Amino acid sequence: MTKMDMMLPLSEEHLTAIGRVTAYFSLLENIANVLIADLLGLQSEDDVVSVTAHMMFLGKIQLITTLASTRFDDNKELKDLINEIIKEMDEANQKRNKIVHATWIYHSPKNNESGVLRRTARGKLKTSLEGFTPEQINEVVTLIATTTGKIQQFLINKNGELHFG
Repeated sequence: MTKMDMMLPLSEEHLTAIGRVTAYFSLLENIANVLIADLLGLQSEDDVVSVTAHMMFLGKIQLITTLASTRFDDNKELKDLINEIIKEMDEANQKRNKIVHATWIYHSPKNNESGVLRRTARGKLKTSLEGFTPEQINEVVTLIATTTGKIQQFLINKNGELHFG
């Protein structure tokens, strides 16, 4: 029998996977800040905090996209990698938001799936229901971790090492 949370329709496996999404996403946000610092040529951690501390992740993606659009035309490898990273950052952000900003409303013991109710109001009200197994949530963790690693690799390829300042 699957051990369930006492208040939420989530198994312990779901809770662990959701926790991994949030923990790994904080790593992605931190390395995104380092990438922004590198692209802007910032030299101190205080400067990075001044720019990124209250910036939503989507804003960070937009800033990186804008900065990348004016750089690396002479280096196709870096240009292709940063464009791939930007796409994956956006995908990771969207998938994370589906999980973290969800209203969990049911659990199906048959397939160990918990479902989220999502309501949006962009132009019109929409309601949707989507189920997630712990394995599907862990796929999001893998995307987040892989994207984090690609940013680190980009910085190493660009600078010869992974460093700040």
